[in-house]
Amino acid sequence: MSQSKTNSRKVEIAPTRPVIARDENGDDCQECDTAARLGLSTEQGEAVTRDASRATGHNLSLPDIEAAAKIFALLGDAGRLQLVLRCMEKPQTVGELAEASGMSQSLTSHHLRQLRDQRILASERNGRHIFYQIDDEHISRVVRDVFAHVTHD
Repeated sequence: MSQSKTNSRKVEIAPTRPVIARDENGDDCQECDTAARLGLSTEQGEAVTRDASRATGHNLSLPDIEAAAKIFALLGDAGRLQLVLRCMEKPQTVGELAEASGMSQSLTSHHLRQLRDQRILASERNGRHIFYQIDDEHISRVVRDVFAHVTHD
């Protein structure tokens, strides 16, 4: 009677290193890195920067495009959008926002931190409470314009 032995092999996975994009000269390229993070080729990154600059009348860089994409992504989540809408009405605490949205306080705080980090919301301490409100009128206009667009016949 023969016994078959299974050879067990240990597979080692090499640690991943951050990919550093390089331009055609082999030099580190910050614009290339930003394009790669956005899933764009260097040429596509240049094209979107050129088109966005032309459309807005501002001289934009690829990091500006990346920042705008992050804001749109954050506003693309219905829960975060609800928090923004509530803060457009009046400054609100985490507790008020959690109760109104039906989210836990920790999830609400997590979303608020993301919104604050991208300067969509601002926070201000008043005694023991921190109140969240829209950072500036630009965000309010964007949100209002999007809803005007979706309800337009």
